[in-house]
Amino acid sequence: MTNLYTVRVLATDPLRRHLRLRVTAINPDVWSDADPLPDDVSFFLCDLEENGAILALLTEGDDGDGDEEAALDPDADEFDDRFVERAERLVTRNSPFTEEAEWRLWEGAGGEIRLPGEMPFHEMPAEDAAKVTFLEGACPGADYDLTVTDSRFAAPFAAGDWWPTPSFPRCPCHSDTADRGAGRPADRTAT
Repeated sequence: MTNLYTVRVLATDPLRRHLRLRVTAINPDVWSDADPLPDDVSFFLCDLEENGAILALLTEGDDGDGDEEAALDPDADEFDDRFVERAERLVTRNSPFTEEAEWRLWEGAGGEIRLPGEMPFHEMPAEDAAKVTFLEGACPGADYDLTVTDSRFAAPFAAGDWWPTPSFPRCPCHSDTADRGAGRPADRTAT
């Protein structure tokens, strides 16, 4: 599956059920959208549930028959798959993404976008960390505050965690979350 975004954890506070994430659109297929950045909780649900610790929490109570859908049933389990209570977009970068900005990106990236291996940002070799920082500054991106429904959903993450994701801005498997969108404060846009 093709990666569309990268996500970096900027801060966590499990006791307050809080995560601050930086999302960067790295795939040219999403740049052509009027707003390529997620504005729906479903993006974060689809992305974060790929974490092994989150998946383990979501499938707690699974009787081992492989029926993951039953484990996600809120009546069958303490948790359900709507573990992101709220997402708020704080700051936006490079959106809308202009042709000039895209040209600068390709020139600065040497004609191609190569992602480093998935590892915490602070453990990356300096060259890889510089690539991530360059992409975060050159591609469309935004910082988000997330509130999760239980502190255990914030606990697996640490500031500096970084990963690519194929999640869509609006994930079809969580289409019932539209009322908990990320919101877009236009007055906090950065370039």
